[in-house]
Amino acid sequence: MRRLVLCLVLTMSLAPAGSAFAKEPVKAKVCGASDCRETKDHGSLMALTEGGPPTDPPTRGAAWYEVIITIAMDREHHDTFPMAIVPSAGLMRGGDSAEGYTWMPVSSAAAREYRRITRGLAPFSAGSLEGVGAPEAQVDEVVLPPEESKPDGGASPLPWIAGGLVLLGLAGALLRWRGLPWPKPAQS
Repeated sequence: MRRLVLCLVLTMSLAPAGSAFAKEPVKAKVCGASDCRETKDHGSLMALTEGGPPTDPPTRGAAWYEVIITIAMDREHHDTFPMAIVPSAGLMRGGDSAEGYTWMPVSSAAAREYRRITRGLAPFSAGSLEGVGAPEAQVDEVVLPPEESKPDGGASPLPWIAGGLVLLGLAGALLRWRGLPWPKPAQS
């Protein structure tokens, strides 16, 4: 759900701004290591939420800023969404460690706005940035290959033949023992 809302936030700049549009950013708080700055300017908010399609995370940590975007869901309800901005990589990260992170490139307008807001603001250290490096594989389902089946050609007939011969021999011995004559071959 958070990914869907994050995508909505990031594509809001493409939607026409109208008074009937209920879901829109109303505030952004950008924090560094020791201070935070807030903006409610509509133009700044729209620029701060601009991002491109999902991409790979940075290969290692870099200095970054925390951004908390507040979205007005309607007149009474607001929701907040945390993001991280990595200016040196030109990337923003949405999501969280529980649901996973989504990395996106920032637009040039967003990069300009972030530079303006973070001017003089010390970033968080590179080592504290989560979700960097190669994406971790998540296993949802394990599918095993089908078991190798032996060709269904049936069993060897030799045991059946041997069993039949034994039964014929027993039948012949029984006939002899009872004193019955052996059948004579037909005369041609």
